[in-house]
Amino acid sequence: MRCKGIICLLLLNSMVCRVQAMKYLFLIAGQSNAVGKGDASLSPVVLPGTAFEYVCLADSLKPVADPVGVNELKLQQAMSGSAWPAFCRSFYQMTGDTVILVAAARDGSSCHEKAELAGSGTWAEMGYLFPAAVKKVNAAMKKTGLPLSGILWIQGERDANAINAGQMDAKEYEESLRSVIGRFRQAIQTDVPFFIVKTGYYKDHPVKGFDLVRKVQGELAQRMAGVYIGYDDANLFLKKGMMRDEIHYNQDALNIVGDAVANSVINKLKLGRRAASASTPLKHGAVREFNLRDGFLNFLDKAEKQKELRVAYLGGSITQVDDRYRRQATAVISRIFPKNDISEISAGIPGTDADLGACRVSDQLLTRHPDVVFVEFAVNGGFPEGMEGIIRKIKKADSRTDICFLYAATAGQLAYYGQGRVLPHIAELEKLADHYQIPSVHMALLPALLLQYGKLVPKGDPASLPSRLVFTQDGVHPLERGGNLYAGSIGRMMKAALLQQNEKSGLGDDLPPPYYADNWEDADWEDPMKAAKFSDGWKEIPVSGKLTQFSAWFPSVMAAGNAGDAFTVSFEGDAIGLFDIGGPEVGQLRVKLDGKEVGWKQEKGVRYREDDSGSPIFNRFNVNCNNRYRGQFFVLQTSPGRHVVTFSIDREIPDKQGILGPAQQGDITAHPDKYAHRDIYLAKVLVKGRIVHED
Repeated sequence: MRCKGIICLLLLNSMVCRVQAMKYLFLIAGQSNAVGKGDASLSPVVLPGTAFEYVCLADSLKPVADPVGVNELKLQQAMSGSAWPAFCRSFYQMTGDTVILVAAARDGSSCHEKAELAGSGTWAEMGYLFPAAVKKVNAAMKKTGLPLSGILWIQGERDANAINAGQMDAKEYEESLRSVIGRFRQAIQTDVPFFIVKTGYYKDHPVKGFDLVRKVQGELAQRMAGVYIGYDDANLFLKKGMMRDEIHYNQDALNIVGDAVANSVINKLKLGRRAASASTPLKHGAVREFNLRDGFLNFLDKAEKQKELRVAYLGGSITQVDDRYRRQATAVISRIFPKNDISEISAGIPGTDADLGACRVSDQLLTRHPDVVFVEFAVNGGFPEGMEGIIRKIKKADSRTDICFLYAATAGQLAYYGQGRVLPHIAELEKLADHYQIPSVHMALLPALLLQYGKLVPKGDPASLPSRLVFTQDGVHPLERGGNLYAGSIGRMMKAALLQQNEKSGLGDDLPPPYYADNWEDADWEDPMKAAKFSDGWKEIPVSGKLTQFSAWFPSVMAAGNAGDAFTVSFEGDAIGLFDIGGPEVGQLRVKLDGKEVGWKQEKGVRYREDDSGSPIFNRFNVNCNNRYRGQFFVLQTSPGRHVVTFSIDREIPDKQGILGPAQQGDITAHPDKYAHRDIYLAKVLVKGRIVHED
């Protein structure tokens, strides 16, 4: 029976049980490694409509996603990640059929009553775990109308420790495990298949008890009809460094277990193999997790022909910080291409959009000859003319450099994705991706679905929520586990690209005509010493001391602090701007264009246009300048042509105490002298057009 109409079960509030689509029902039982102590952010994605979990107290089904399980009937939910999303994913990919899980495991539970730990329970006849599991699976069978297809058993560590401690022997463990299997079959009134994951090892503990438990498990699988070994090599996880702690498997190990058990179940039950596409993207409403278009044909071709691959990232603060997705994405790509040496090029600047990205991509990335460039600016606006400028600059530098758009989201925007809708500003970027046939990834789709399933906290303190998958702490920047979710979406797209590789021909070198006539392909940034003429008050200072954090971007800046200190730039084009450094002591600039002071009005972001109702003054102190230093920029857009612009330090010092919020008053109140300055640190001159160097 194939899955039909199952997509209607996506939304929990409107979930309807379609029995004909629910082909296989499995009970999960055992102790902590059956519960799962891994990391939900590293669990595989289960496509909506392909696997469900039964909740007994609500008598309902919900989509499978970690943490699997429910704290009900004294049975437990996974602490974070488990083996079961991997099981469901592999089962669907190999059969095209749907599974329903009944999670019924508990940490530290024993098989024999002699091994029972206080508070952990036992599967022995006198314990409460067995009747709880039977109650739950009977309710699931009634709900779905399905027979139980198998029991997936991960247990034995507690009994192995008891054997080591002399509390029981291997014969008693064998009798207790045989009893559990028999009692399940009697309760369910069928010789239900029983799949055992053989027990692993406990670090720094004697292996004798564990080897005896493993021996009993293997012998029972040989002697008892319908008892099978679902996975045999958990004892190797310790040596391979695949443990979360001394006794619990990490998520990589749990994923291996889930995949192996699915394969064993399919083989032993002789299920028909009707493989589903492994490259099918996660989809919800109008949103597909990724759109490959022409994929990564150049990158994949290079992966076959050269050893080193250079992966570049261009974006804002989400790209700048190591564990928000970039480091994890590079690791994922390295695992997909194990024969290649993957080097990483990072060019993230906090709080910046694609306008600055277009200005700096040549200097910061293209001089290092990347093979693929991931572009992440959606959270900061995703200025489309700037994004097109980035595309065209990359392709004109080397047509064989592949490009991919990455779409992150704030915690608040996850709800939009949860409705199955593409954010409007991202829809505009998708038009560009279509025009140039470049891949794009909605990295926020999976977090949005996990939020909808009740499996993710969009904003919170991870220290106070240790067992929850907390996406961000500030509502914008993903924590490391949120970054794992983002990186996973990039990995799934890259794997799909490999499968698509043979279906596509080589890409041509010709760029299509521009989508936006006013795109930013002629944008650049220039060294101020070369681009401008300075008055005597300006000095070149090294980027060190309090400015050391900017040394990766430029070795020095031009600095001045007296009212009237000025510099002049001549350019031909339609935009000029500055990249500077904000901090406690910075002041404001006055602007003259072509010899006269004109007003400027904010258009969007930090882009301004000439407007008589605007101001000629640009304050370089803002709420981000409280006792710290931050890169920042602004752009002045004017009529096309040749212009001369003069920037001078204004006499007036901004009302810094008023600009800072109530929570930011401590440092300025304690150290007012630090803020009583009008300094300017000029790092780069931005131009859309070209700097005119006059003799």
